[in-house]
Amino acid sequence: MNNLAGMLMQMEQIEAEVTSKLAGLKGRRIEGMSGDGLVTATVDIWFNVCSISINREMVSQKTYDLGTLEDRIRQAVNNAISAARGVLKEELGAVLGGWIPSQFSGFFGRGAFDEQG
Repeated sequence: MNNLAGMLMQMEQIEAEVTSKLAGLKGRRIEGMSGDGLVTATVDIWFNVCSISINREMVSQKTYDLGTLEDRIRQAVNNAISAARGVLKEELGAVLGGWIPSQFSGFFGRGAFDEQG
């Protein structure tokens, strides 16, 4: 019984540390950029898009078709989300000793059962 109580206390400690880490990341903003720097997207730690900006100087120098602009926006958003996943993985991985529970796998990339493509 003593061993079980110790495990429960340790789990509560880990939960408190994870909660503290997440609270510390609450206001954090992470940027991602399209490959050519045309579009910059900013997301929060929960992958909500906070802003998207388009480099006006680049747009004035070259005409971009709508498909290209949409592709650059997608790239920037995906890069920002990927960077946010990296921040979460680093911060929570430190608390969890590098082990990430399977139910959180979607936060850090595709989970084992996610649809590919």
